[in-house]
Amino acid sequence: MYDERASTEIHTDASGYGIGAVLVQIQNNVEKVIAYASRTLTKAEKNYSTTERECLAIVWATNKFRPYIFGKHFTVVTDHHSLCWLMNLKDPSGRLARWALRLQEHDFDVKYKTGKKHSDADALSRNPVEEETETPDKFLAVTTSMNLAMEQKKDQDLAKLKLLSNSSKTKNSDSSTVSFAGRIFDPDGKLWLPVIPKHLRADILRHFHDAPTAGHLGFAKTYDRIRKRFYWPGMYRNVVRYVMHCRECQRRKSVPQRPPGRLVPIPPAIAPFHRIGIDLLGRFPKSAHGNKWIIVCTDYSTRYAITKSLADSRSRRNSEVLT
Repeated sequence: MYDERASTEIHTDASGYGIGAVLVQIQNNVEKVIAYASRTLTKAEKNYSTTERECLAIVWATNKFRPYIFGKHFTVVTDHHSLCWLMNLKDPSGRLARWALRLQEHDFDVKYKTGKKHSDADALSRNPVEEETETPDKFLAVTTSMNLAMEQKKDQDLAKLKLLSNSSKTKNSDSSTVSFAGRIFDPDGKLWLPVIPKHLRADILRHFHDAPTAGHLGFAKTYDRIRKRFYWPGMYRNVVRYVMHCRECQRRKSVPQRPPGRLVPIPPAIAPFHRIGIDLLGRFPKSAHGNKWIIVCTDYSTRYAITKSLADSRSRRNSEVLT
């Protein structure tokens, strides 16, 4: 377990294809390991000189263990004797100068240890952990015109639309849009828009709203992005409903309205019916007398309540009850 009061060391080493580091503390005169770390070198880093690779191991290790060592004095232990003078360079230049500048935020000493006694970090540098690869983004499966045409044949509504577009009546009609081979375009425009079947519309909405590259935009921007690429009847209504019911948006986005004001305490009434509260309940199913609302009047002093049914909720009707 890490102890802030114990002396801390970072053992580093580099090989031709990896770097390793060990965070160590001296607790009760016993050397205890706090953490291990290693990684492979990039193609460019493999071309570094031995001194540069050893210095890279120190820079990377101090950044890796920063939560443990920042603001605390520690010792860097290395088997490369040349690094002992790293912080004492008079005129540093190039890559080593930049690294020396980065290391100046830390308070540390450099200590040399022979390679035979430096086996912990040396073993890690010769068996580094591969860098984690990013999870690939998932995109819509229908990507070709052939696949889209096959999916369109499964939709009954689009099958009916295709029959209409092939009829002579549709060909001779003066319509603002023309449908052909599962695509719709504006005669004045240049962009053909594929018609999306019902069973693929949810995938489109997820891709343009929920995907990491979509950013959970509002319904206006989401709709604008979709309508430039696809078409289906009722698209705007579907986008609005989908965005309004998005769980992540409801959890993380603030409500686009003013915050409620502070509650003002109501002073106590000094006599019966000196102050009353009024509330309107409804709308209820229409009664035999044509009433759909109930007005409730409560006396703040005695808690005596009066109710009356109303045909509508207009203020004139409410005032008649009070008089």
